[in-house]
Amino acid sequence: MKSGIHPEYKKFLIKVGSDVFETMSTHPTGEILMDVDFRKHPAWNKDSGNVVNQSNKSVSDFNKRFSGLSFGGKKEAS
Repeated sequence: MKSGIHPEYKKFLIKVGSDVFETMSTHPTGEILMDVDFRKHPAWNKDSGNVVNQSNKSVSDFNKRFSGLSFGGKKEAS
């Protein structure tokens, strides 16, 4: 492996509220402060609700048009 062409791999801190997670990264600053807690975001937590804004007209139109479409998964109750 050539020397001097790879970025330095070092300790990296992820700060979420009062919690701090330590990992390794090549990120230049050495830390990042998260505005949104990824553990509570609806994209990763089914109990938090829907990620998509249902009041958006385009989303509503799409849901109406494709409401009967199934990919073999569990069908939601209407």
